[in-house]
Amino acid sequence: MRKARHIDISTRLEATKRLGLVEDYQIDWRSKSLCAPRVTICARAQTPRQVTKNYVSILLEQLVPTREIVVTRRMKIS
Repeated sequence: MRKARHIDISTRLEATKRLGLVEDYQIDWRSKSLCAPRVTICARAQTPRQVTKNYVSILLEQLVPTREIVVTRRMKIS
């Protein structure tokens, strides 16, 4: 189920990325937990963070709670 959820989340975020609303994203799963993942979104500089968070929250509302979505301007993915 976790893999299917990950694919569903990433598919939706990739579409948003192609549309130009987000630059990049990261999905962090907690080890040995059934909790929802934390999704970090790197927003475009031209789009206000709250607009990006509202859009992504609606897009992922059945998969990730809003409190687990973080929007930043810059993101370093390791």
